[in-house]
Amino acid sequence: MAVANTPVVLEEADLESMIAAAAEASQVETGNIQGAADGQVTVFGIDAAGAAALKSKLLEKDGKSYFEETQKFGAQIAGDMKTLGAMAIVFSFIGIITYIWLRFQHVSFGIAAVVALVHDVLVTLAAIAVSAYLAEPLGVLGIEDFKISLPVIAAFLTIIGYSLNDTIVVFDRVREVRGKSREITAEMLNRSVNSTLSRTLLTSITTLIVVGLLYAIGGSGIHSFAFALVIGVIVGTYSSIFVASPTLLLLNRKKK
Repeated sequence: MAVANTPVVLEEADLESMIAAAAEASQVETGNIQGAADGQVTVFGIDAAGAAALKSKLLEKDGKSYFEETQKFGAQIAGDMKTLGAMAIVFSFIGIITYIWLRFQHVSFGIAAVVALVHDVLVTLAAIAVSAYLAEPLGVLGIEDFKISLPVIAAFLTIIGYSLNDTIVVFDRVREVRGKSREITAEMLNRSVNSTLSRTLLTSITTLIVVGLLYAIGGSGIHSFAFALVIGVIVGTYSSIFVASPTLLLLNRKKK
């Protein structure tokens, strides 16, 4: 089934609610509904028939024409986009591993860093998925049925950069502690983690305060973005210690 992204221009303040109400009244299944500051609403996951029914329902309200255009994305285009996205991820991981390998003179550092990144993104993605089940019992905490959207993807990229930076700080201390030794031991990792722990916690707590305020009072436009960042900062903090470092030790033991 073709998927359409349908820009809808409205004058009312609550654009998203109006579109959602019209979709429910016309019994049209839609995906995520996103508003924009320029007075447009993008409706995802709606086919041509659904767009026509939604347009008809909106016309019943006041006779205005809301739909300016409809863009359809078929299965072939969607498949190509998925392929290109997967290739971009693979090449970015290869680039990260290569750079860290050259920087630390050992490929295990790069692999351990990428393992931590994958862990952080997957846990945050799982939190987005679970939010649908927690929206009702934990709605008082501001949890909603969050969807994958451009702000959430931007949050994923931010989490990757934050987590990678935190991991590199620990790995840099590991390199200093190791000196000219070819081996990486558990004692070296413990000393490195302990020496960077205060810096890691202070940075994470400061960042968490900021993203927590964004989540609490930032408004609906960045609510999903802030939610993903809150989860990502927490996960990225412990993954540098409890995921990246043990993975580095495991890889070096296997090499021996």
